[in-house]
Amino acid sequence: MNVLSAMAGITDGEFCKKFTKQNVDMITLGGYNTDMESFKAGLENSVDNRREFLTCPHHLSVEVSEQVELIKEYNPSWNGLINVNLRGTKPDSFKLLKDNKDIDILEINAHCRQTATVNAGAGQALLQNTDLLSEILEEVSQHSNYDLCVKIRANVDNVDTLKIIELIESYNVKYLHVDATNPGVMEADYDILNKITSSTNMHVIGNNSVTCHEDYLKMKNTGVDSVSVARAAMDGDVTHIFNEN
Repeated sequence: MNVLSAMAGITDGEFCKKFTKQNVDMITLGGYNTDMESFKAGLENSVDNRREFLTCPHHLSVEVSEQVELIKEYNPSWNGLINVNLRGTKPDSFKLLKDNKDIDILEINAHCRQTATVNAGAGQALLQNTDLLSEILEEVSQHSNYDLCVKIRANVDNVDTLKIIELIESYNVKYLHVDATNPGVMEADYDILNKITSSTNMHVIGNNSVTCHEDYLKMKNTGVDSVSVARAAMDGDVTHIFNEN
């Protein structure tokens, strides 16, 4: 699959809908804040017009449904998947979309590395708090309206990426979305993706620094099942990434 990731920008229905005509099979809405802790952290993060951090958790279920409807009305023939990325600090926070039947995948954000989000205990902080991550996974594993995904960041200090993946795979998680951060290098860590794809049966979505078709092919060659783009989508066109010129 070709995937539009949550990114450093706006990932609401109005922004995302055009990608239904650009060979994208999965669209990610969010990330959304699910509690006041993640919302307050988002206010601290919201610099440089990063409005995705300002989403309020109140009425989130209705808000998500409205964004899904925007996408579906724009292109009724698109039969791709809707993924929703959520930031939260406790298991109960992830109940907000429990009754939504208009989304296909719920994505736990164990990925955001902004200081305020991490200090609040959300995003990447979950990789260093495996007890909390387990409690969240236990909660969402009880939801039946959608499949589950966890987005992680690789190569986080004091985190064994492969052990985290073992933990995630012990729950009812179908998709593993990996930002293959390669510290100090302006391209993905293809080696860690090779190790991950060799060690899990989950559907692995590779992410990081995919800005052209050559990057896409490099990432596919690691054995990932899908590739996602993020910042490269900010100019509004990803056709050249997923399609060979």
